[in-house]
Amino acid sequence: MSRVISVPALECKQNNQVFYTSIINSKVLKEVCFISRRDEDKKRGFQRLLNTGRAKAIAKYLDENKGVIPSAIILSAQDKAKLNYDKENLRLTFSVVKDSFLVIDGQHRLYGLVEAKNNYDMPVVIFTNLNSSAEVSLFIDINTTQKGVPSALLLDIKQLAGRETKLEELQRELFDLLNKDSVLAGLLSASRSVPGKISRTSFNEATKVIFQNGPLSEQSIDIMHKALKNYLSAAEYVFKLSKSPNARLNKTVLFKALCEIFNEVANRCIQEKGNLKTESLIEIMEPISTINFDAYTGSNKATLQRIVADMRYELNKYASVSEEMF
Repeated sequence: MSRVISVPALECKQNNQVFYTSIINSKVLKEVCFISRRDEDKKRGFQRLLNTGRAKAIAKYLDENKGVIPSAIILSAQDKAKLNYDKENLRLTFSVVKDSFLVIDGQHRLYGLVEAKNNYDMPVVIFTNLNSSAEVSLFIDINTTQKGVPSALLLDIKQLAGRETKLEELQRELFDLLNKDSVLAGLLSASRSVPGKISRTSFNEATKVIFQNGPLSEQSIDIMHKALKNYLSAAEYVFKLSKSPNARLNKTVLFKALCEIFNEVANRCIQEKGNLKTESLIEIMEPISTINFDAYTGSNKATLQRIVADMRYELNKYASVSEEMF
Protein backbone atom coordinates (compact mmCIF):
# COMPACT_ATOMS: atom_id res chain seq x y z
CA MET A 1 0.00 0.00 0.00
CA SER A 2 1.37 3.40 -0.96
CA ARG A 3 2.09 5.95 1.73
CA VAL A 4 0.32 9.30 1.84
CA ILE A 5 2.11 12.62 2.27
CA SER A 6 0.64 15.90 3.44
CA VAL A 7 2.34 19.23 2.69
CA PRO A 8 1.40 22.88 3.27
CA ALA A 9 0.00 24.42 0.10
CA LEU A 10 -1.83 27.44 -1.25
CA GLU A 11 -4.60 27.25 -3.81
CA CYS A 12 -4.47 29.71 -6.69
CA LYS A 13 -7.07 30.47 -9.36
CA GLN A 14 -6.31 32.19 -12.66
CA ASN A 15 -8.90 32.40 -15.45
CA ASN A 16 -10.90 29.52 -14.00
CA GLN A 17 -7.80 27.32 -13.75
CA VAL A 18 -6.84 26.03 -10.30
CA PHE A 19 -3.32 25.10 -9.24
CA TYR A 20 -1.42 24.69 -6.00
CA THR A 21 1.91 26.01 -4.81
CA SER A 22 3.85 24.00 -2.30
CA ILE A 23 7.26 22.72 -1.22
CA ILE A 24 8.17 19.05 -1.66
CA ASN A 25 11.45 17.38 -0.77
CA SER A 26 13.56 16.17 -3.69
CA LYS A 27 13.56 12.64 -2.26
CA VAL A 28 9.79 12.47 -2.76
CA LEU A 29 9.95 14.13 -6.19
CA LYS A 30 12.34 11.43 -7.36
CA GLU A 31 9.76 8.80 -6.43
CA VAL A 32 6.69 10.33 -8.05
CA CYS A 33 7.77 12.40 -11.08
CA PHE A 34 8.11 11.30 -14.70
CA ILE A 35 8.88 12.85 -18.09
CA SER A 36 7.01 12.41 -21.38
CA ARG A 37 9.67 12.79 -24.09
CA ARG A 38 8.95 13.27 -27.79
CA ASP A 39 11.81 11.01 -28.95
CA GLU A 40 10.59 8.18 -26.72
CA ASP A 41 6.82 8.48 -27.27
CA LYS A 42 5.87 9.76 -30.75
CA LYS A 43 2.15 9.62 -30.01
CA ARG A 44 1.95 11.51 -26.72
CA GLY A 45 5.44 12.69 -25.77
CA PHE A 46 6.27 16.38 -25.86
CA GLN A 47 9.42 17.07 -23.83
CA ARG A 48 12.85 17.63 -25.40
CA LEU A 49 15.79 15.31 -24.80
CA LEU A 50 17.50 15.58 -21.44
CA ASN A 51 20.84 17.39 -21.47
CA THR A 52 22.71 15.24 -18.95
CA GLY A 53 25.57 17.73 -18.77
CA ARG A 54 23.17 20.46 -17.72
CA ALA A 55 21.59 18.20 -15.09
CA LYS A 56 25.01 17.37 -13.63
CA ALA A 57 25.91 21.05 -13.60
CA ILE A 58 22.76 21.78 -11.57
CA ALA A 59 23.67 19.02 -9.10
CA LYS A 60 27.18 20.46 -8.72
CA TYR A 61 25.72 23.93 -8.30
CA LEU A 62 23.58 22.68 -5.40
CA ASP A 63 26.03 20.33 -3.68
CA GLU A 64 29.37 22.04 -4.18
CA ASN A 65 28.54 25.67 -4.83
CA LYS A 66 25.76 25.72 -2.23
CA GLY A 67 23.47 27.33 -4.78
CA VAL A 68 19.71 27.71 -4.63
CA ILE A 69 16.99 27.04 -7.19
CA PRO A 70 14.03 29.26 -6.32
CA SER A 71 12.04 28.65 -9.52
CA ALA A 72 9.28 26.08 -9.22
CA ILE A 73 9.01 22.77 -11.00
CA ILE A 74 5.61 22.65 -12.69
CA LEU A 75 3.75 19.36 -12.36
CA SER A 76 0.50 17.80 -13.52
CA ALA A 77 -1.01 15.43 -10.97
CA GLN A 78 -2.26 12.18 -12.49
CA ASP A 79 -5.33 10.36 -11.19
CA LYS A 80 -3.27 7.82 -9.27
CA ALA A 81 -1.75 10.59 -7.15
CA LYS A 82 -5.18 10.91 -5.46
CA LEU A 83 -4.52 14.58 -4.86
CA ASN A 84 -6.72 16.25 -2.26
CA TYR A 85 -6.68 19.80 -0.92
CA ASP A 86 -7.87 20.72 2.58
CA LYS A 87 -8.96 24.38 2.32
CA GLU A 88 -9.39 24.80 6.07
CA ASN A 89 -5.93 23.58 7.02
CA LEU A 90 -4.26 24.65 3.74
CA ARG A 91 -2.72 21.25 3.19
CA LEU A 92 -2.31 19.10 0.11
CA THR A 93 -2.25 15.32 0.42
CA PHE A 94 -1.24 12.79 -2.21
CA SER A 95 -0.17 9.18 -2.56
CA VAL A 96 3.50 8.48 -3.19
CA VAL A 97 3.16 6.40 -6.34
CA LYS A 98 5.60 6.04 -9.23
CA ASP A 99 4.78 8.16 -12.30
CA SER A 100 1.98 10.03 -10.54
CA PHE A 101 3.19 13.56 -11.37
CA LEU A 102 4.04 14.56 -14.95
CA VAL A 103 6.76 17.21 -15.27
CA ILE A 104 5.43 20.04 -17.45
CA ASP A 105 8.40 22.34 -16.88
CA GLY A 106 11.66 21.86 -15.00
CA GLN A 107 12.97 18.46 -16.10
CA HIS A 108 16.60 19.62 -15.89
CA ARG A 109 16.06 20.97 -12.38
CA LEU A 110 14.45 17.65 -11.43
CA TYR A 111 17.30 15.57 -12.84
CA GLY A 112 19.77 17.92 -11.20
CA LEU A 113 18.11 16.90 -7.94
CA VAL A 114 18.34 13.23 -8.96
CA GLU A 115 22.07 13.63 -9.61
CA ALA A 116 22.63 15.58 -6.37
CA LYS A 117 24.08 13.84 -3.34
CA ASN A 118 21.92 15.76 -0.90
CA ASN A 119 18.16 16.17 -0.60
CA TYR A 120 16.58 19.58 -1.08
CA ASP A 121 13.20 21.16 -0.55
CA MET A 122 11.86 22.37 -3.90
CA PRO A 123 9.08 24.79 -4.73
CA VAL A 124 6.48 23.19 -6.95
CA VAL A 125 3.36 24.28 -8.80
CA ILE A 126 0.85 21.46 -9.18
CA PHE A 127 -1.99 21.40 -11.70
CA THR A 128 -4.75 18.83 -11.48
CA ASN A 129 -7.47 17.48 -13.77
CA LEU A 130 -5.52 18.26 -16.95
CA ASN A 131 -5.99 15.97 -19.95
CA SER A 132 -3.13 15.24 -22.36
CA SER A 133 -4.07 18.09 -24.69
CA ALA A 134 -4.17 20.59 -21.82
CA GLU A 135 -0.77 19.38 -20.57
CA VAL A 136 0.78 19.92 -24.00
CA SER A 137 -0.90 23.33 -24.32
CA LEU A 138 0.49 24.39 -20.96
CA PHE A 139 3.96 23.22 -22.01
CA ILE A 140 3.71 25.23 -25.25
CA ASP A 141 2.49 28.35 -23.43
CA ILE A 142 5.29 28.20 -20.89
CA ASN A 143 7.97 27.69 -23.51
CA THR A 144 6.74 30.37 -25.91
CA THR A 145 6.11 33.10 -23.35
CA GLN A 146 8.89 32.47 -20.84
CA LYS A 147 11.85 30.65 -22.38
CA GLY A 148 12.73 29.00 -25.59
CA VAL A 149 12.91 25.33 -26.48
CA PRO A 150 13.74 24.16 -29.99
CA SER A 151 11.16 25.58 -32.38
CA ALA A 152 11.16 22.25 -34.24
CA LEU A 153 9.93 20.50 -31.08
CA LEU A 154 7.11 23.02 -30.58
CA LEU A 155 6.02 22.49 -34.19
CA ASP A 156 6.28 18.73 -33.80
CA ILE A 157 3.91 18.59 -30.82
CA LYS A 158 1.39 21.27 -31.79
CA GLN A 159 -1.06 18.70 -33.14
CA LEU A 160 -1.15 17.03 -29.70
CA ALA A 161 -2.71 20.21 -28.34
CA GLY A 162 -4.92 20.80 -31.37
CA ARG A 163 -3.09 24.06 -32.06
CA GLU A 164 -1.76 23.51 -35.58
CA THR A 165 -2.77 25.89 -38.34
CA LYS A 166 -4.06 24.26 -41.52
CA LEU A 167 -0.75 25.05 -43.22
CA GLU A 168 1.25 23.50 -40.38
CA GLU A 169 -0.92 20.38 -40.55
CA LEU A 170 -0.29 19.98 -44.29
CA GLN A 171 3.42 20.62 -43.85
CA ARG A 172 3.61 18.00 -41.10
CA GLU A 173 1.91 15.44 -43.33
CA LEU A 174 4.25 16.21 -46.22
CA PHE A 175 7.28 16.15 -43.90
CA ASP A 176 6.34 12.69 -42.62
CA LEU A 177 5.69 11.33 -46.13
CA LEU A 178 9.00 12.61 -47.51
CA ASN A 179 10.85 11.32 -44.47
CA LYS A 180 9.53 7.83 -45.28
CA ASP A 181 9.41 7.81 -49.07
CA SER A 182 11.84 10.09 -50.90
CA VAL A 183 15.55 10.71 -51.33
CA LEU A 184 15.28 12.73 -48.11
CA ALA A 185 14.16 9.69 -46.09
CA GLY A 186 16.09 9.74 -42.83
CA LEU A 187 17.48 13.19 -43.54
CA LEU A 188 14.66 15.12 -41.87
CA SER A 189 14.58 15.75 -38.11
CA ALA A 190 11.14 16.22 -36.60
CA SER A 191 11.69 17.59 -33.10
CA ARG A 192 15.24 18.99 -32.88
CA SER A 193 18.16 20.34 -34.85
CA VAL A 194 20.58 17.62 -35.94
CA PRO A 195 23.73 18.23 -38.01
CA GLY A 196 23.27 16.88 -41.53
CA LYS A 197 19.48 16.86 -41.29
CA ILE A 198 16.78 19.38 -42.17
CA SER A 199 14.74 20.39 -39.14
CA ARG A 200 10.98 20.73 -39.18
CA THR A 201 11.38 24.48 -38.65
CA SER A 202 13.55 24.86 -41.76
CA PHE A 203 11.27 22.54 -43.72
CA ASN A 204 8.20 24.63 -42.89
CA GLU A 205 9.99 27.87 -43.77
CA ALA A 206 11.13 26.43 -47.10
CA THR A 207 7.88 24.80 -48.22
CA LYS A 208 5.55 27.66 -47.33
CA VAL A 209 5.89 29.14 -50.83
CA ILE A 210 4.85 25.81 -52.40
CA PHE A 211 1.67 25.60 -50.35
CA GLN A 212 0.67 29.23 -50.69
CA ASN A 213 0.94 29.62 -54.46
CA GLY A 214 2.02 27.71 -57.54
CA PRO A 215 0.65 24.80 -59.58
CA LEU A 216 0.22 22.42 -56.62
CA SER A 217 -1.13 24.78 -53.96
CA GLU A 218 -4.68 23.45 -54.34
CA GLN A 219 -3.75 19.78 -54.80
CA SER A 220 -4.04 16.96 -52.28
CA ILE A 221 -1.15 16.10 -50.00
CA ASP A 222 -0.63 12.82 -51.89
CA ILE A 223 -0.12 14.66 -55.18
CA MET A 224 2.12 17.17 -53.41
CA HIS A 225 4.18 14.28 -52.05
CA LYS A 226 4.56 12.60 -55.44
CA ALA A 227 5.58 15.87 -57.09
CA LEU A 228 8.12 16.80 -54.40
CA LYS A 229 9.45 13.24 -54.34
CA ASN A 230 10.15 13.40 -58.10
CA TYR A 231 11.50 16.94 -57.86
CA LEU A 232 13.96 16.04 -55.10
CA SER A 233 15.12 12.97 -57.03
CA ALA A 234 15.74 15.17 -60.05
CA ALA A 235 17.58 17.70 -57.90
CA GLU A 236 19.77 14.97 -56.41
CA TYR A 237 20.70 13.80 -59.92
CA VAL A 238 21.51 17.37 -61.03
CA PHE A 239 23.60 17.94 -57.89
CA LYS A 240 25.63 14.82 -58.71
CA LEU A 241 26.23 16.15 -62.23
CA SER A 242 27.67 19.34 -60.73
CA LYS A 243 30.40 17.29 -58.99
CA SER A 244 30.34 19.85 -56.16
CA PRO A 245 30.91 18.15 -52.78
CA ASN A 246 28.69 20.76 -51.12
CA ALA A 247 25.76 20.09 -53.46
CA ARG A 248 23.66 18.05 -51.04
CA LEU A 249 19.91 17.94 -50.51
CA ASN A 250 20.32 17.83 -46.73
CA LYS A 251 22.16 21.15 -46.77
CA THR A 252 19.46 23.46 -45.45
CA VAL A 253 20.31 26.51 -47.55
CA LEU A 254 20.20 24.42 -50.76
CA PHE A 255 16.93 22.78 -49.75
CA LYS A 256 15.42 26.22 -49.19
CA ALA A 257 16.74 27.39 -52.57
CA LEU A 258 15.20 24.38 -54.32
CA CYS A 259 11.83 25.07 -52.70
CA GLU A 260 12.09 28.71 -53.73
CA ILE A 261 12.32 27.78 -57.43
CA PHE A 262 9.96 24.79 -57.27
CA ASN A 263 6.85 26.59 -58.55
CA GLU A 264 8.54 27.97 -61.66
CA VAL A 265 10.25 24.67 -62.45
CA ALA A 266 6.98 22.76 -61.99
CA ASN A 267 5.05 25.23 -64.14
CA ARG A 268 7.62 25.00 -66.91
CA CYS A 269 7.76 21.22 -66.75
CA ILE A 270 3.98 20.94 -67.00
CA GLN A 271 3.89 23.35 -69.95
CA GLU A 272 6.79 21.81 -71.85
CA LYS A 273 6.58 18.13 -70.89
CA GLY A 274 2.98 17.73 -69.81
CA ASN A 275 3.95 15.93 -66.60
CA LEU A 276 6.06 16.08 -63.43
CA LYS A 277 8.00 12.85 -63.91
CA THR A 278 11.55 12.69 -62.60
CA GLU A 279 13.09 12.41 -66.06
CA SER A 280 11.14 15.45 -67.28
CA LEU A 281 12.17 17.49 -64.27
CA ILE A 282 15.81 16.51 -64.83
CA GLU A 283 15.65 17.91 -68.37
CA ILE A 284 14.32 21.21 -67.07
CA MET A 285 16.77 21.43 -64.15
CA GLU A 286 19.94 20.15 -65.81
CA PRO A 287 21.35 23.68 -66.48
CA ILE A 288 21.67 24.08 -62.69
CA SER A 289 24.43 21.43 -62.76
CA THR A 290 26.84 24.04 -64.19
CA ILE A 291 26.79 25.95 -60.89
CA ASN A 292 29.78 25.61 -58.58
CA PHE A 293 27.98 25.00 -55.32
CA ASP A 294 31.27 24.97 -53.43
CA ALA A 295 31.54 28.71 -54.03
CA TYR A 296 28.76 29.51 -51.56
CA THR A 297 29.65 30.04 -47.92
CA GLY A 298 27.32 30.48 -44.99
CA SER A 299 23.62 29.87 -44.66
CA ASN A 300 22.23 33.37 -44.18
CA LYS A 301 19.56 35.12 -46.21
CA ALA A 302 22.11 36.77 -48.51
CA THR A 303 23.64 33.41 -49.42
CA LEU A 304 20.18 31.94 -50.06
CA GLN A 305 19.23 34.83 -52.32
CA ARG A 306 22.48 34.46 -54.27
CA ILE A 307 21.92 30.73 -54.83
CA VAL A 308 18.32 31.29 -55.95
CA ALA A 309 19.38 34.05 -58.32
CA ASP A 310 22.11 31.85 -59.86
CA MET A 311 19.71 28.93 -60.24
CA ARG A 312 17.13 31.12 -61.95
CA TYR A 313 19.75 32.57 -64.28
CA GLU A 314 20.89 29.11 -65.42
CA LEU A 315 17.31 27.89 -65.84
CA ASN A 316 16.21 30.86 -67.92
CA LYS A 317 19.18 32.11 -69.93
CA TYR A 318 18.69 29.78 -72.90
CA ALA A 319 14.92 30.13 -72.82
CA SER A 320 15.22 33.92 -73.05
CA VAL A 321 17.60 33.70 -76.03
CA SER A 322 15.15 31.37 -77.78
CA GLU A 323 12.32 33.84 -77.25
CA GLU A 324 14.32 36.66 -78.84
CA MET A 325 15.38 34.57 -81.84
CA PHE A 326 11.80 33.85 -82.84
